Amino acid sequence: MKTLSEAETARRRAVTGLRNLGRDDEADEIEEMSTDEYAAKKGFEIVENPSKRRKCIMARRMKSRAELEAELESLQSENAELSETVDELQGQLDEIGGILGADDEDEEDDEEDDDLD
Repeated sequence: MKTLSEAETARRRAVTGLRNLGRDDEADEIEEMSTDEYAAKKGFEIVENPSKRRKCIMARRMKSRAELEAELESLQSENAELSETVDELQGQLDEIGGILGADDEDEEDDEEDDDLD
């Protein structure tokens, strides 16, 4: 796939290359072809210029200030809820750590007692 301009450039390069190799008959044959004919012979498709296609794309709808403020408020609320959840989970982890820490100390005390006996 090539744009019309790329196909024309390829056609002209082919003519120049063939002339440099001394193959003037083949160069004349390609030179007489249109760009579309050359593309068909070489087996590539000519596509529209991509820059033209970009211009045809509709612009995205911009959110209004009110929509953005509502979205911001919603995100701030969600953030506050998530922060509360994190705090609750951290409290639970601290409790578990405290329980595990107490068990570790008890095990160490038992090991020390065993060593003394």
